[in-house]
Amino acid sequence: MATRIFCEARPEGTPINAGAEKGAAAVLKLADVRAVVAVGSARGGVGKSAICVNVAAALAMAGRKVAIVDADLNSPGVLGMLGLKPLRRFAASEEIDPASGPLGIRAAASSLLADGEPAAFSFLEFDEAPPPLPAHNGARPLKIDHCAALRRLLAARFGPLDLMLIDLASGLSQLHYLAEVIELTGVVMVTHPSASALRATHDTLKIIAHDGIAVLGLVENMLGFNCDNCHTVRPLFPQGDIAGLAHAAEVPVLGRLPFDPRLADCAERGALFVREHADAPLAKQFAVIAANLEQEIARRAPPPLKAAEPG
Repeated sequence: MATRIFCEARPEGTPINAGAEKGAAAVLKLADVRAVVAVGSARGGVGKSAICVNVAAALAMAGRKVAIVDADLNSPGVLGMLGLKPLRRFAASEEIDPASGPLGIRAAASSLLADGEPAAFSFLEFDEAPPPLPAHNGARPLKIDHCAALRRLLAARFGPLDLMLIDLASGLSQLHYLAEVIELTGVVMVTHPSASALRATHDTLKIIAHDGIAVLGLVENMLGFNCDNCHTVRPLFPQGDIAGLAHAAEVPVLGRLPFDPRLADCAERGALFVREHADAPLAKQFAVIAANLEQEIARRAPPPLKAAEPG
């Protein structure tokens, strides 16, 4: 009886492991990029992409040259949050020109790739059991066509950058792959205060540490609802202990963000919260996270590029 598994489709007649050698290609050298930081989370629904975009904006407002690679190839959201629509798609033989967004932020996402790249998800059938896919600390590796598409986005023509942020899909698979093909400065992990989210983050941090990937810090999102009338932050979740988690993992807490419904509104409209609501407590916390992140990067990377000229 045929075995059916859910994975990425491949061209008819292509062996399952075709291109495996290519997947082990040399590490990408981004000579014009000072630091490459992945932004990840142990689980979905923690607001990681909105945080990635607004931290990038806070850095750009401080004069840094910043780009974002949206590594979630199946559900990209970064371009929309920046208010961008791709003007064209780039064939597999072409080098990608990133989209240019507000504050000089450049961005690349799968919507810039040619139609059908990477291949769509589908059920594949085998007459016998499929060949085993090697597991890496419990995380199933990505298929090669998916990886090749991500590699193309990373190698887009960004030009000189202080910082490239890579907005990962939830989980660890992409982080493992990135650590093999690009020189990561480190990863920032996003969570929220619930005990279950912090437990998942704790387990993820242990795996990351085992693999020798630097964790630049934690960001706690949705700390509580910021009440403008009573000037207090009211908890949204039963409080976990992020300070204890950070201490045990020996990583800093880069920032703790209050919940502000206007952040979701800005993300939907393609507006930058830190610019549209610059005086809000949340916007000020994004600036704190950006500054703390730069301090952590400074310990591991060369000095920043010259600040961009205003205007």
